[in-house]
Amino acid sequence: MVVYVGESQRKENMNVIVQAKDLKVTRALREFIERQAGKLKKLQGLKVSKVEVYLEKGAAKGTDKRVSIKYKVEIPGKNIWVEISGYDFYDAAVDATRAVLRKLRKNKEKRLDHQRSHGSGVSFA
Repeated sequence: MVVYVGESQRKENMNVIVQAKDLKVTRALREFIERQAGKLKKLQGLKVSKVEVYLEKGAAKGTDKRVSIKYKVEIPGKNIWVEISGYDFYDAAVDATRAVLRKLRKNKEKRLDHQRSHGSGVSFA
């Protein structure tokens, strides 16, 4: 297993860790995944502390040439997991990022709805 830690993301208080199983990750792919993971910071009100990306390719023998990307996104109080399969790491990374963004938005909306329904806890009496 090879682990890469994104240098550019570290400055923004969000670590991006790319791990690959039986696969050499090119610099271009690693940078592309770091840019995709950087899109997760766009959601206001959510602090993403770490993103772990696991890359795996299908069996070397046989006809299954699919690749798999798993995202683990750490936010306070919860971890978000997404797994996407495809035929290309770049396309799978884009699809996985979209899926994570959907889940993060859903989580954020659920949290905001809960806060609205229960009030902020501040009383002005």
